[in-house]
Amino acid sequence: MNLIKLTHPEPSYELWLDPTEIIVMERYNRPKSLILTMQDDRPPVTALVLKSGRTMSCMETPDEIMAIIKVNS
Repeated sequence: MNLIKLTHPEPSYELWLDPTEIIVMERYNRPKSLILTMQDDRPPVTALVLKSGRTMSCMETPDEIMAIIKVNS
């Protein structure tokens, strides 16, 4: 099992995942609008759905995650 390290949205956490456990990766890009929200300062993240059903998020894009997986395999 080769774990990969991804960047957790919260700076005090480390995120290590087995890439074979990832079944869905989806990048959410917030629409640009004039409506101000309380979460406007939050960075864009990628949602990861694991085989266990658990959902996590990371800062890397799906393309960056695929590149990390290729380098580590």
